[in-house]
Amino acid sequence: MRLHLLGIPHTVTHPAWTHCAFTQKVLKFSRMMRPYGYEVWHYGVEGSQSGATVDVDLMCQEEHQKLLGHRYRHDRLYGDDAQDQSAVYRQWNLYAREALRDRVEPGDLILLPFGHAHAGAVRGLEPLKDGAVGAIESGIGYYDCLLPWRIYESYAVRHAAMGREGRHGVSLESARLEFTIPNYYDLEDWPFRPGDRSDGPVVFLGRWTEGKGLRIIREMARARPDIPFLLAGQGDRTLWDPWPKNVTDLGVLGEERERILNMARCIVAPSRYVEPFCGSVVEAQLCGVPAITSDFGAFAETIQHGITGYRCNTMSQFVAALDKVGRLNRRAIRKRAERLWALPRVGRLYHDAFQVCAERLANKAFPASGW
Repeated sequence: MRLHLLGIPHTVTHPAWTHCAFTQKVLKFSRMMRPYGYEVWHYGVEGSQSGATVDVDLMCQEEHQKLLGHRYRHDRLYGDDAQDQSAVYRQWNLYAREALRDRVEPGDLILLPFGHAHAGAVRGLEPLKDGAVGAIESGIGYYDCLLPWRIYESYAVRHAAMGREGRHGVSLESARLEFTIPNYYDLEDWPFRPGDRSDGPVVFLGRWTEGKGLRIIREMARARPDIPFLLAGQGDRTLWDPWPKNVTDLGVLGEERERILNMARCIVAPSRYVEPFCGSVVEAQLCGVPAITSDFGAFAETIQHGITGYRCNTMSQFVAALDKVGRLNRRAIRKRAERLWALPRVGRLYHDAFQVCAERLANKAFPASGW
């Protein structure tokens, strides 16, 4: 089976785009799946470092930045450019559609890691119409889905999407295919460095938005002026001024994230919406760092309460957890993270899912209509 992997239209598949979780999934995907014998074709912007068998450059970086309307800037929210009717999306999908039409063959599978954002590349595509070629949303971390074949990154987002669609399940006779497979990480990117960090800082890595719980972090810092807080990520800094004196803004971090995590007492992620995954808390656990999070969404799957961190419902619980995390076993946190989210383990789950897709495609069973 050949896999045709679409990149994220408003970014470049490159390590520099570390703050886009969807881009990072594309970046690591080929490295994860090629050992299982897959031929991966990546479709993206010139300069991509996808590790795919074949890179299909849909446009050069000069054209890409012209269509974006600005030069590449990693200190701004990438999500501001994630507009599926924008000039860059329309042109990117047009190029992708033409490239796919010329390259896909019966039995191939097209991977859409960004759902509706790729609709223009595949909707009505001739090779999909007879069901011999399939398409699948390959890492759903959003709630408005496009295709009948789907891979969700958590059960939280799977159940939220089903509820949004008014469904209570899926029958074995359905033309749908739905899998739940977590995000995946290269252990070399997140080394475990043993040692006591009970006097280390509290770290936040994420978008500076209301939904990420920045106000809660501010109140935690005010309640514990003896503990340093280090905050980093993209977004508007003015929304939560003034910050307590024990809070340091690190700006936008790249590869330094691993160093910051390995000096941390814990990571904090008090998100106020149903997190589909929240990769920063998994990256932290790969470094052996416990997490303090909300008690809903994907945190119910990624955080073992009292073992790898604490899930909290009230401000008093968030503040109390700042001391309790120091008693957790950091080596055990790392071991669990290795077992759940390392590339080889997650690659096997994707391989199993793709084998099911291959069986359906052998019978020309991709439901090409109705989406």
